[in-house]
Amino acid sequence: MSFVSRSRVALAATVFGILGGIPPASAEPSADPADNANSPALAVARDEARILAYWTPERMASALPAEVPMTSGKAPISLKPIAPENSQRQEEGVEPRGGVSTLADVHSMSGRVFYTDDQGRNRSCSGSTVNSNGKRLVFTAGHCVHGGGSGRGWFSNWVFVPAYHQGSPHGTWTASGLWSKNGWINNADRAFDVGAAVMNLRNGTRIVDAVGGQGIKWGAAYGAYIFQFGYPADPPYNGSALHNCEGTTWNEGGFPTITCGMTGGASGGPWLESYGQNFWAYLYSVNSWMFWDPDPTRVYKWQGPYFSYDTAGSLYDSLKDL
Repeated sequence: MSFVSRSRVALAATVFGILGGIPPASAEPSADPADNANSPALAVARDEARILAYWTPERMASALPAEVPMTSGKAPISLKPIAPENSQRQEEGVEPRGGVSTLADVHSMSGRVFYTDDQGRNRSCSGSTVNSNGKRLVFTAGHCVHGGGSGRGWFSNWVFVPAYHQGSPHGTWTASGLWSKNGWINNADRAFDVGAAVMNLRNGTRIVDAVGGQGIKWGAAYGAYIFQFGYPADPPYNGSALHNCEGTTWNEGGFPTITCGMTGGASGGPWLESYGQNFWAYLYSVNSWMFWDPDPTRVYKWQGPYFSYDTAGSLYDSLKDL
């Protein structure tokens, strides 16, 4: 089975919280591409029912795949100092509360993302839960949370459906806020095409407690053997099932690259390192950019942003306690 997902990672740090504890967005966005940025509050309590009602099975089935990133990675290197202990780090994943169940595996930790983009179109991406102190994080591509570049904006009606297969045994989860990197938000630079959502509770339960969460690592070497997952929705796929590719990554212009035939809609899906050694694995990158010949139904490789502290690490640290 093969999956490819295109995701642009902009670390937009918006704290939306019906639970509190999320800092307000700054008035003046930073020019440093490695800084985080955030969206306005999304699903506060009064909006949650409306968003859940909006995503009917028919709307989910007709959602377009995510818009493809069009700009290569050329952002200036951040001058922000990085503590040595943060330059290369890994955080472990976790099983769902209560241990392994028959419904909890890579399928429950992966899911399909649905949203309305900043131009009013319903679209889909992929994503995965990531363990943290707050147990509420979903990581995806930056282009799955924000349009990227001048004149573009944050997305709305954002939901995550774990183990999607024309519905889910785990239900639909709404986001309280979206985050990405300024490099994506300001410049649509796919070197920073990383995004994350802080999810609302569902029936009083945090999402990672319900479905488990992957670990995450950054500063790792190229040439890792990874499993790549996503929900491709362009032909010959239809977005109804989780697919995967596997293989050894290589460095192509600074981007981890892998052979894979997944099509649009896989954007934001996880690249998992050490998959199969534990109940969970480590998020190594996300689907960001695909290559095809001669048309988008004939994809032959994918790239993702390199997970450094400037990209995935600082984003994770900003959100881990929310």
